[in-house]
Amino acid sequence: MSEDLPPLPRSFRYLVLTRAGEGFGDSLAGTIMPILAVSVLGLGTGYVGVLNSIGLGTFLPLEVPVGMIIDRMRRRGTAMTMATSMRCLVLASLLALYLTQTLSGPVLLLAAGIIGIADVVFTTAETTVIPALVPKKRLKHAYSRLAVTSQSASVAAAGTGSLALGFLGMPGMITLAVTSYVSSLLSQLGIQAPAQAETMQIRPKARLRDGFVALWEIPALRALTTSAALTNAGVMLGNTILPVFILSDLGVSPAIYAALGVISTIGAIIGAGLAPRLSGHYGLRQLRIACALVAVPAVLLAVFCQQLPGPELIWLAIQGLSWNLLVSISAVSGAEVLPKTISQEQLASVAASQRTITLGIMPISALIGGALGTVTGSVPMLVVWAGLAGLAALPILAEGSLEDYR
Repeated sequence: MSEDLPPLPRSFRYLVLTRAGEGFGDSLAGTIMPILAVSVLGLGTGYVGVLNSIGLGTFLPLEVPVGMIIDRMRRRGTAMTMATSMRCLVLASLLALYLTQTLSGPVLLLAAGIIGIADVVFTTAETTVIPALVPKKRLKHAYSRLAVTSQSASVAAAGTGSLALGFLGMPGMITLAVTSYVSSLLSQLGIQAPAQAETMQIRPKARLRDGFVALWEIPALRALTTSAALTNAGVMLGNTILPVFILSDLGVSPAIYAALGVISTIGAIIGAGLAPRLSGHYGLRQLRIACALVAVPAVLLAVFCQQLPGPELIWLAIQGLSWNLLVSISAVSGAEVLPKTISQEQLASVAASQRTITLGIMPISALIGGALGTVTGSVPMLVVWAGLAGLAALPILAEGSLEDYR
C-alpha cells in the first residue's frame, strides 16, 4: 500500500463483520416475514403488500428526526447497538409466538414496523460512525468493502436460509436470523470511535429543514443527490415492471427468474469492488456520467431481448448483470463526498435528508410506473426506465466541482 493511503483501522474490521451480520439477518428477516404471512397465517397479496410497505412507511417520516437525534448523541455506536438489539428481540418474539401458535396478522405488522424503525436508526448512526473511524483518503475503499460485504451477505443468506427452512423448518430459519444479529452485536464491541467523535460541539435549536438546506447549499452534493434520485426512480420502475415482463410477457419460470436475480446480485458485488479503482483512475465526475449513459443500452437489452440473436435469457442475464454493476459503481463512487463536506456535528441529519430524497422517490416511481404500465404495457415503461437511467447523467454533467473528486 502506498504511503499516502493509511491502513484501515482495526475498528473498521469489526464494522465490516457487523455489516455482514446485519446484511445476513436483514435478508433473512425480509424472507421470513412474507412466509409467515402467507404460509403460516394464510393471508393474501393485499396483506403482503402492506407488510412490505411498512418499512418504507416508517422510514419516510422518521429519517430526518432520527438523524437530528443521532447528531446530538455523543456515542453514535450506541444507536447501532440499540437498533440491532431491537431487531434481535423482535425476531426472537416472533419465534416464541410461532412455537406457541399465537402469531397474528396485526402482531406481524407491528413487528415489521419495529424492524423498519430499527433499520432507520442503524443506517443513520452507521453513516456517522464510518467517517469517524476511517481516514478521509480511505473512505471510498471503506464504502466499497462495506457494499461488497452487504451484497455477499445477502447472497449467502438466500442459500443458507433456504437450506435452514428445508431441513429445520421456520424455527430454524428464524433462529438463524437471530444468531446473525447476535453476531453483529458481538462485532460492535470491537468498534471504538476516536476521541473527537465524543467531544464535538452540539448544535442548538436544530430544525427539520436544516439538513435539506445544508445538502442543497453544496453544489456537488446537490448534483449527486439529484442524479441518485433519478437512478433510484429507474431502479424502482425496473423492479416494478421487469418481473411482469419476464414472468408474464415472456413466460419465464419463477425458478429461472430467481436465478437471474442471483446473477444481478453478482453484478452489484463486482461493481462495488471496482468502484474505488475506477473512480481513482477516471475521476468521480467522468465515471458517474459514463455509468449513467452506458446504463441506457444496458436497460434496452431487456426491451430487445427477443429481437437480438441467441436465447433471450442470455440477454436478460447480461441486462441484469450490467445494470446492477453500473448502479453499484455509481452508488459507491461518490459516497465519500458527503462525509468529506459535512461536519460530524450535522452529518446524521444531512445524510438523513439525502436518503429521504433519494429513497423517497422510489415508492412514487413504483406507484406511477405500475399504474401507467397497466395501460401502456411493459415495454414502453422499460423504455422510460432507460430514459431515467440516462437522465441521471445531466446533474453530474452540469456540476464542474465534481472534477475535484477521484
